[in-house]
Amino acid sequence: MWARKRIDIGFLDLMLALWRCLNPLSNETAVSLPAPPPVPQQCLIALSVRSGFDLLLSEQDWPVNSEIIFTGLTIPDMPRIAREHGYHPIGVDLDISNLEPAIDEIQRLVTPRTKAIVVAHLLGGRLPTNEISLIAKKHDLLVFEDFAQSYQGQIFLSGDVAMFSFGTIKTNTALGGAIMVIADSKLLERMVSRQKSWPRQSRLQYARRVLKYSLVKFISTRPVAGAIRRACRFFPGQHDSLAAGMAKSFSGGDFFKKIRHRPSIPLSHTLAHKILNFQPHCINNRIRRGKLLTDTIRKGNPKIKILGDDIEQASYWIFGILVQNPGNLIELLWQHGFDATTQSSLQAISPPDNQEPVLTETQLTETQPACVISLKLAREKQEKLANVNFILSQLVFLPVDLPMPESELIRMGELVARHAIPTTLAMSNEPGPKAKNSIPR
Repeated sequence: MWARKRIDIGFLDLMLALWRCLNPLSNETAVSLPAPPPVPQQCLIALSVRSGFDLLLSEQDWPVNSEIIFTGLTIPDMPRIAREHGYHPIGVDLDISNLEPAIDEIQRLVTPRTKAIVVAHLLGGRLPTNEISLIAKKHDLLVFEDFAQSYQGQIFLSGDVAMFSFGTIKTNTALGGAIMVIADSKLLERMVSRQKSWPRQSRLQYARRVLKYSLVKFISTRPVAGAIRRACRFFPGQHDSLAAGMAKSFSGGDFFKKIRHRPSIPLSHTLAHKILNFQPHCINNRIRRGKLLTDTIRKGNPKIKILGDDIEQASYWIFGILVQNPGNLIELLWQHGFDATTQSSLQAISPPDNQEPVLTETQLTETQPACVISLKLAREKQEKLANVNFILSQLVFLPVDLPMPESELIRMGELVARHAIPTTLAMSNEPGPKAKNSIPR
């Protein structure tokens, strides 16, 4: 069985991480991050992107019920954190071919209560954000960019805040940790000060994590993964649940108590070591393999839709296709030794409550009707994340594991081309430089 997602850390790095946990003397030196770019003074090391985002929102003085626009496909914890701080997450639909948010939709969703736009760069690609930045500048909004899935070896500042994750299944993982790059030095100082009041993750907690994922890495090897898959045949559904559960970082209760920790010293050193010793050839290999799988599927059945096939700078962190028979296709691929799945941490942003907006005194002017219409329009648009919901209903993730021989990659692509039932998509005839994929009505 070819596992769906390899843990991108070697056994030597795992042993070094465990040594840092067991030997306090190995962590006496300060954590060193790469200087150019960005300079270390712009960076904050957090336990996770969730932790950093929580810190970020804790230092905003926005009124309760302020709105944050999110690209509509994201991990559910991000809007959950926004709600915890009293803010409303508003989702914007995505183009199926490139996973870009529709610029006119963002413009329509902006209301007097909007304070920020969160842009998630998905599937290892990088979204162009020039137009989003122009909208943000026009309306005095902040832009937070989430590069958790799109790290390609560089830490940089983009927007007002850039977030990079080194969690369990991320590229170049340190089994935790995140880098927050902050443009506003005063905001960064406040975040650092607040983080110092949080308890620190213990060495023991990180050591347990290292040991756990050393075991997970071992059982993800092809012979062991195949044996586990065969055993799970007697327990329907358990294989998928087991694999998905192993990747979760903050499962169980007390979510906010868990994320409100500083990273341990061993984790911070492991994170710095991984960044400074990143090997860019792994990204190049992944891109080459992603293109090979794409070409194989298209050659066998050009009607099969590859999710985000027009993404700029795609690095194929994960590989998704849209089909009408996801369950049957996954079962067939499992039988042939490929650990495909529909399981994902990505979800559509849920609609906000259907309550009437509460307007401030400054909004109770002669422009009130227009303001109310704008707020109602935002809620109506939020409920129509048609593309995002369509993606989630027909999405299958294929393993593109680096140890997999190219002959096996081609065999998987040929199986998909023969047995997948292509989804039905209609191209809209809306004017503009790019046509948008839309769901047929």
